[in-house]
Amino acid sequence: MVGRRVGWWALLLVAGVGSGSPASAQLVFEVVGERALGMAGAFVAVADDATAVHWNPAGLVSGPAVGMTVGWHQFQFGNQEAPPGAGYRQGQSTLTSLGSLPVGVSYGTTRRSRLSEGPDGQLIGESLRVGQIGVTVLQSLLDGLVVGSTLKLVRGSVGAGPVDGPTAGDALDRTADLETDDQTTFDLDVGVMASTSKFRLGLTMKNLRSAEVGAIAGNVISLPRQARAGVAVLPTDGLTLAMDLDLNTVDLMGDLRRVLAAGGEMALGSRVQVRSGVRWNLADDRRVTGAFGASVSVHRGFWVDAHYGLGRTDESREFGVALRAGF
Repeated sequence: MVGRRVGWWALLLVAGVGSGSPASAQLVFEVVGERALGMAGAFVAVADDATAVHWNPAGLVSGPAVGMTVGWHQFQFGNQEAPPGAGYRQGQSTLTSLGSLPVGVSYGTTRRSRLSEGPDGQLIGESLRVGQIGVTVLQSLLDGLVVGSTLKLVRGSVGAGPVDGPTAGDALDRTADLETDDQTTFDLDVGVMASTSKFRLGLTMKNLRSAEVGAIAGNVISLPRQARAGVAVLPTDGLTLAMDLDLNTVDLMGDLRRVLAAGGEMALGSRVQVRSGVRWNLADDRRVTGAFGASVSVHRGFWVDAHYGLGRTDESREFGVALRAGF
């Protein structure tokens, strides 16, 4: 059973990551994981690599005995070279995760910023940074049914104030200099995975405590609770088809999100994987984002993953790259 397979190396990983400084937490699903984002976010029922600690903690049971990923992701909404104005957003995330049955650990960073208009018409910048170290533990309930949980030490930093600049990108960058309110707390993610050889069902509930990460002008900012269900079909070796649906709508810095995503992944031989997908934001006039990605094996057990996503116009885009390993 999963609960009996704690290896000596997993204890070393926990000790090694625990000795580092706190890093930033992932706020919503579509911020890390190049395989997942290459499938446009249809990954809750797939989640079979070390990014499962973020997408579905229970998915670690489906991955290799030892897995690792180091990834970087960036997104923007609106032409960053245009004059600054309300509605422009950008963000960056990183994730380092290590997984083994039944333990996973993670370290990452997320920064989000946006521009809005103040009561007097002045341009206001808002920034949100959230830090986490996570420890994931699995428990096998029945054959093919696993529950996983990620306990997160979260440090949040939020700020707001007047900003300016010749372009929207410059104004957004200057949100990093704003005075911030910082808080440290705990939060929890829980995932469930039911699987057979050809079919998987997944459910993930993030930020169950809705941890408070700071305040702006007396308004408390908290991480939104989010629930997502997914289904995946593996009709043949090397082919995965998946669909995810958010079960609630979340509001993150004025960005309403409720996502329906569909995607697929296919192996082209033993050294190349390709994937693509599309997602709709059902809470924002069904805003559409298409994505594609690929992985190349650079050594036995080591992969380089990359993805690119494009919104309805070329002013909304995302991209990232990761190193992934599994043995």
